[in-house]
Amino acid sequence: MNLIWNLLRRGGRTRRPASATVPEMLGQARSRLGGGHLAAAQIACEDVLQREPRNPEATHLLGMIAYQMRDWTVALELMERSIDLDAANAYYLNNLGALLCALGRAEEAVAVYRRALIIAPTLEVARSNLLFALPFLDETTGASLRAEHETWARMHIDPGRALPKAHANTRDPDRRLRVGYVSADFRDHAVSLFFEPMIASHDRREVEIFCYYNNTAQDAVTARIRGCADHWRDLPGMDDDHAAALIRSDSIDVLIDLSGHLKNNRLQVFARRPAPIQMSYVGYLSTTGLAQIDYRITDALCDPPGMTDDHYTERLLRLPGCMWCYRPPAEAGEVSALPARRAGVVTFASTNNPAKITERMLRLWAMILERVPGSRLLVAGTPAPGRSRMTRVLEQCGIACERIVFEDRLSHQEFWRLHARGDIVLDTFPFNGGTTTCEALWMGVPVVSLCGERMHSRAGASLLTASGLQDLAVSSGEDYVRAAVALAMDLDRLESLRTGMRGRLRASSLIDAPRFVRGLEGLYRSAWRAWCRD
Repeated sequence: MNLIWNLLRRGGRTRRPASATVPEMLGQARSRLGGGHLAAAQIACEDVLQREPRNPEATHLLGMIAYQMRDWTVALELMERSIDLDAANAYYLNNLGALLCALGRAEEAVAVYRRALIIAPTLEVARSNLLFALPFLDETTGASLRAEHETWARMHIDPGRALPKAHANTRDPDRRLRVGYVSADFRDHAVSLFFEPMIASHDRREVEIFCYYNNTAQDAVTARIRGCADHWRDLPGMDDDHAAALIRSDSIDVLIDLSGHLKNNRLQVFARRPAPIQMSYVGYLSTTGLAQIDYRITDALCDPPGMTDDHYTERLLRLPGCMWCYRPPAEAGEVSALPARRAGVVTFASTNNPAKITERMLRLWAMILERVPGSRLLVAGTPAPGRSRMTRVLEQCGIACERIVFEDRLSHQEFWRLHARGDIVLDTFPFNGGTTTCEALWMGVPVVSLCGERMHSRAGASLLTASGLQDLAVSSGEDYVRAAVALAMDLDRLESLRTGMRGRLRASSLIDAPRFVRGLEGLYRSAWRAWCRD
């Protein structure tokens, strides 16, 4: 209780009870929080708690306010207290799961999401969040992940609305294709680092591009992507039936989803099959679970033939090279000199989502640190309440906490400068880095990656092979430790890699957008010709 009042009294004032009813004040708090007016939302919650100190919703909303303010400890305690007050509230459990995931506590998040779904099996957001969190866990298999996605489709796709309808598209196998991309991330977002070079390099003699944007956020990236599209459609506020009708009226031949089950997705639109050919690509690394999505675009290293095909409800279309095409941001800055030369010790780094850092990875990192005397570990993006788990495991393995440096969330510029402090990036497993691997390589920092048997644990192999660094993608924990230690002991190679990395990348398929897009358009054309034959 003291925690709540400490939060409310920040700023040194106590409010008098408001004249509105508790339901009215809670409605105001929800509305203000939804609109991003955190101070006003906090005031409304304060008014409720002065009248009803054990009100669970006001307590939970304060937790959500603290979450958005990145006051992690307060957010966690308030959310847990709200569940103590109302243990059967699935929405509270879902939000707690999201917070736990942000703190790197993915196993706990999965357990909380499952509790929410026992209470409310049709709570779509909780099931989607569960799908997001499951790939972080070591015990998750490709088969179990597919089963969970198929459960989502069974629970949330209305069979009546998903009935197939004939498409009037002209069945000319060689005509110019009308290609639609659907995403909530045509903005300053990781997806756009891969989508922007792609859309800018399309051959307009081959394809006519439609972008369907499901977000109100607009920035300079949005403007650039919009400038590359032949047609732009805004979807926010449009229900699924109307959005599907709009796409159908545009006579789209190939429709590509870039969001999967992530926030602001439009999978319910795809379930209505507005286009004759529907695909999933880049923004989401698992199957969608939808029978109405025909194909998933990938490559032979992320999804080796015969290894992962059964992990998807979609048929796999494999690009001839890497499935990613990366455009480095202009603000990245120049590559720095090798930090180990200046500091006299090697610094290993992790720049991935803390939810990807499993106990198994921490134990492997401890083995690496033990074998490289004096080396340090720099972990970026881990909020303070998520650090104790990591330090506990590392200390159990004999690594002093003084050798571990944590950084909280960084600005774009601070993030790029962080690479000047790291000599080697240690990739995560079973969920490899994607964007973070590209960023590290662009800043001259080699990445050591452990590969597994599902797509999430094979991204490193694809990216490193495309960059000519396939020897740093290994298949066992022992080889992972061995590769990292060998690299740390060879400062000459580290220096050579650092100074030559950008030239290496510029010559690779990873940054050669025109070459990449020719392969992508070839997949679209092959799928289109198959539909025309059928």
